[in-house]
Amino acid sequence: MTSEPSNQREFTRVPVHCHAEVRAAGRPIPCTAVSTLSMNGMFVQTHEQLPVGTECEINISLVEHEIEIELLANVVQVYSDGIAFQFTKILGPESYGHLRNLVLYNASDTDQVEDEFESHAGIKRKELEQP
Repeated sequence: MTSEPSNQREFTRVPVHCHAEVRAAGRPIPCTAVSTLSMNGMFVQTHEQLPVGTECEINISLVEHEIEIELLANVVQVYSDGIAFQFTKILGPESYGHLRNLVLYNASDTDQVEDEFESHAGIKRKELEQP
């Protein structure tokens, strides 16, 4: 069980069990699995320790490496059993679509997740229109 705290978040976190390849400064970071995922972050199980703020490249593999989600992220929290990342960029429209579907299909409240998609442009909140 992860020691990741639960608190109010912009996007719903969903439990997933998939593999991710994480690289920091070109160095692979050994990860056991992705345990939670949202449209703007994830928690990976690892015993590796990285400083908060470390920029990383992440590749989440689905369907035996046939479908991949490519992301850039920063380390936001480090725990004894893993690392929490915040996504800074989703690389390509296919990655965005795959991430969106992965979150939606694993969500317990799909209406809430759809509302979150509607209120955001990608991983950024839509600006309120001026009257």
